[in-house]
Amino acid sequence: MLISEPTNNESLDWAQAPLWEKGTVELICQQVIRETADISTFVFQMKEKARFNFKPGQFITLMQELDGEMVYRSYTISSSPSRPYTLNLTIQRVEGGRMSGWLFDHLKPGATIKATGPDGVFNIIDKPATNVLFMSASCGITPVMSMSRWLLDTCTDADIRFIHSARSEADIVYRRELEMLDEQHAFFNHSTVLDDRDGWLNLEKLQQLVPDLHSRTLYICGSPVYIEAVREMAKSAGFNMDNFHHEIFNDAMIKEIADRSEVPEVSGEGFEVALDKSGVVVTVDPNELLVDTLMAQKAPVVAACRAGVCGACKVKIIDGEVESGSQMTLTPQEIEQGYVLSCCSRPRSDLRVDI
Repeated sequence: MLISEPTNNESLDWAQAPLWEKGTVELICQQVIRETADISTFVFQMKEKARFNFKPGQFITLMQELDGEMVYRSYTISSSPSRPYTLNLTIQRVEGGRMSGWLFDHLKPGATIKATGPDGVFNIIDKPATNVLFMSASCGITPVMSMSRWLLDTCTDADIRFIHSARSEADIVYRRELEMLDEQHAFFNHSTVLDDRDGWLNLEKLQQLVPDLHSRTLYICGSPVYIEAVREMAKSAGFNMDNFHHEIFNDAMIKEIADRSEVPEVSGEGFEVALDKSGVVVTVDPNELLVDTLMAQKAPVVAACRAGVCGACKVKIIDGEVESGSQMTLTPQEIEQGYVLSCCSRPRSDLRVDI
């Protein structure tokens, strides 16, 4: 149940509250909505009154001390910035997952947790389109649902085709809302593919569900198997892969990417790393990850995925050179400005770093 209905004065305060667009904040849980047996939506407000501002499809990183260790996990925002007074995270409980287990067991209405962000280039603002195909599986529905809510709330001229894959009817996230949106909006059309009834989505079924596939921009989020399967379908159909955008938030894929993005070790003397704002200068081994150097100096950097996937650890290199294994979540503008992902970058000269 949500916290008590606001008075008129409280409503006015919220309407005039400042925008939160970036940084570390404390959130207070207002509501927990059970979506499926293992997926729930956590509804937050800012502890200090503020309105949320982010790009539909972006994520935030939750921070919680567990067993004496600060644990960071990134979760995509499922709500829309068109509804700025609350921020929703729809999270799947992962077997053995430290953060998801703690959230499901301890994060109840009234509890607080710190978060930082928002981050992420998988969003409808940086990668805009109006004739869209959203595809998702399981909890991968969160970013494309945020995009859909925003496009519909802001009355854009978007034509939305939405395909969601689930194990069974009981595992369909946002089922009632998807049905309602389909009924209320002429240019929102959704289909659900159920593994226990229809079998896996294949190219024939995809083309049947989306006959105008080649006229659309595709945004997809789900498991590694699901993303790769759809990628191969799209390629087989001759789809323009410049219009294929995907989100990666899955432990297995993160590990695979981390393995691919590992920077080879080199021999040689250490390099000096200077933190521009604090003036701290340390000498580090050329094989030490930049993020570890920064965290050892208590610099405000977040190592959420350690695979160059989430982008929360990006920093700006003012002087010097690094060797990086990934630039996945950096925009061309950020790369040109000197930003790197510190979790997969190692110094190759003396550095001056701005965070």
